[in-house]
Amino acid sequence: MQSGDDPNKPTITAQQATQQVQQYVKDLMVVFPREAVLEQHGDVLTGPCANPSGVGFEKRVQVSVEYWIRGLDTARYNEYFDAMKAWLPSHGWTVSTDSRPRDMFLNAYRGDDSFTMSLQANNKGGLSIGTASPCVWPNGTPEPTSS
Repeated sequence: MQSGDDPNKPTITAQQATQQVQQYVKDLMVVFPREAVLEQHGDVLTGPCANPSGVGFEKRVQVSVEYWIRGLDTARYNEYFDAMKAWLPSHGWTVSTDSRPRDMFLNAYRGDDSFTMSLQANNKGGLSIGTASPCVWPNGTPEPTSS
């Protein structure tokens, strides 16, 4: 949900957001070689949203998940980033950041549903992918306000 959106507008539920962040990661895995294995890094996180509008955001949540991608040749990471960058636009994503060669980091967002996705390699050879939802109402509809 964008900061200018109607704060009373229904959203997908936190459960639907959880399913969607996981599905987007699985969809992207087609760009990696068959030997690539996803290893979830921690739990799916559901946390409070930042409060850009001051209206109801404190009651909304954002869902995120992060995975390690194991079984890949570290010497080919740039190729994997290129493959992801090429795949994203044809699947509804817009690349917003490509920090290479300084940092091995790529970030993208979906304009139709405001989800984000990032791919990052660290200096120890780890490659991770993360996806986050926009701010959503936990049950999909605004919570009643107490008077």
